[in-house]
Amino acid sequence: MRIQQTIIALFVTSLFLLLPQHKGVLASSTFKLQKGKTLIYGHNLNEGDIGVPGLVFINKRGMFKTGRTWSEIITRSRVNPSSHTWISRYGSVTFNNFGKDFPDGGMNEAGLFIWEANEEADYPKNDSLPKLNQMNWMQYILDNYSTTEEAIRSASEFEIDGWSWHFFVGDAGGNTAAIAFINGEVVVHTGDEMPVPALFNAPYDRELELLKYFRGFGGEYQPDETDPNVPRFVRTAVMIDNYQKEDDPIDYGFYMLKTLRVFDDPEWSILFDAENRMVYFRTRMNPERKTLVMDEIDFSNNEPAQVMNIATAFSGNILSMFVPYSKSIMQDFIRFELLPILPTDFITHGDLSRKAFTERIVNHTDSYTDSTNHFFKGTWESIRTGDENELHFLIEFEVEGNAVKAVISLDGSDEHYKVDNLRMSGNQFCFTFQTKSGKILEVKGTISDDEMRVNLLGIEKSFGDYCLKRTH
Repeated sequence: MRIQQTIIALFVTSLFLLLPQHKGVLASSTFKLQKGKTLIYGHNLNEGDIGVPGLVFINKRGMFKTGRTWSEIITRSRVNPSSHTWISRYGSVTFNNFGKDFPDGGMNEAGLFIWEANEEADYPKNDSLPKLNQMNWMQYILDNYSTTEEAIRSASEFEIDGWSWHFFVGDAGGNTAAIAFINGEVVVHTGDEMPVPALFNAPYDRELELLKYFRGFGGEYQPDETDPNVPRFVRTAVMIDNYQKEDDPIDYGFYMLKTLRVFDDPEWSILFDAENRMVYFRTRMNPERKTLVMDEIDFSNNEPAQVMNIATAFSGNILSMFVPYSKSIMQDFIRFELLPILPTDFITHGDLSRKAFTERIVNHTDSYTDSTNHFFKGTWESIRTGDENELHFLIEFEVEGNAVKAVISLDGSDEHYKVDNLRMSGNQFCFTFQTKSGKILEVKGTISDDEMRVNLLGIEKSFGDYCLKRTH
């Protein structure tokens, strides 16, 4: 099976080498611009004028999801499938071109940003870990975490498959990391080991080696930020140093993206303003600047995910252009926009027809709403032990589609408290709730069949461990 997986990974990696060639193909640029109150994350995608299609997603919190490996998507026999499930803690804005929950990158409502870049990767193999493809793993990070430290830790907690990428991560505090997978190991640059907060299409250590040859960084070559012969990593370091507080951060961010272009205008140029919670982007095909105000977005699960085609000809605030996600939107996108730019062998090498490939991408989310996967659903009641000081409570999980809502009631009261900050990964979950008196409590638990074990925590103390049984 491992040999088959390796063949699949090698073939997928070759995908982008088979696309129409151009000197600028495979180039992407990601950076952080931070000074004073400015905190901007920027990204360019250069793919050689092939017209990379994309969808912009508004992903919701409180949504149940099932993981996917890339090998199970593209092989007839669904090799090496994922069995991991989770409930999203955070909403996010992502840019996708391979399907729902398969992003190229994005930022969540907590200000955590992640983006990929093409670079050689040798993902570690560990059958004991849950499995996700590299895009699904990025969505998992955005769904569940708020800090760069958590994202770094996650890199060692999953067996990742797919083609070769390394990843730039940054959070609302400006903490950044470059995460790579080299010789079967997770390699991370962060803190003092990441002096330039940027990532391109070369190993980070190699970028540092080249940086030292330029003036201001230990060498003698003049680092002209506009000279394409100077590495993008070096030019980015110079432009970050040259940024002044009086400069408009968004204009300067787009200036950096324009300066970092590789031989042509980028397919996508995107800025996430983590301080002001704004998204700005434009494309080569539609260069009008588009904006999205994250504080105007309803990330609750009262409505389904929203989607907009990145090619939409519009400028300014685009929130009104989003529509509820549907499989028909994804099917048309795959059929008429993505498939025309993919090599035929990429679609059929797993013994799938073009139609079957499309169906796999479109229908991979069907398991989200399959009630047999909702192992947590129902009413859970704590077992009485006879201790008069012991709390008695009920937890109820309800699922509509794949939107999960939960309530908790204490001591047999008819008053139910709405659950906040719900997160579940595998069979482990946590959430908070606020009592009528204003007290904030946290519940951490594990579910095994019809038994739930939880720890009830206050701000400064624990209220004990409890066992609950599913009553219906």
